[in-house]
Amino acid sequence: MTKSPTKVICDAGPIIHLDELNCLDLLADYEEIVLPLVVEKEISEHRPSALQNQNLNINQFANRADIGEELLTLCQIFSLDAGEIEALAIMEIRSRFFLPMTLLQGWLLNK
Repeated sequence: MTKSPTKVICDAGPIIHLDELNCLDLLADYEEIVLPLVVEKEISEHRPSALQNQNLNINQFANRADIGEELLTLCQIFSLDAGEIEALAIMEIRSRFFLPMTLLQGWLLNK
């Protein structure tokens, strides 16, 4: 099977919950899964086994992304946590990433 050329950036929630459901392999079709450092730390605290999946190409985004004023305002309105903010900030500066699931999913669909 050919992997999608899409690179995914995730918050901790999708990784943790897909692992709880034994469905983490649904992300195996993506070329790369990028996790901000704060997200990787959250996953390792709550579901360390998720980071051991050999079918996933998980890479850490070690640099903290600069958060634009507009994005920061939205994050404050929705009371997002550090992992969600980092994932969105990286997505904002790196448009080639796709964010599959966040708390903003419904909001983004209605935008």
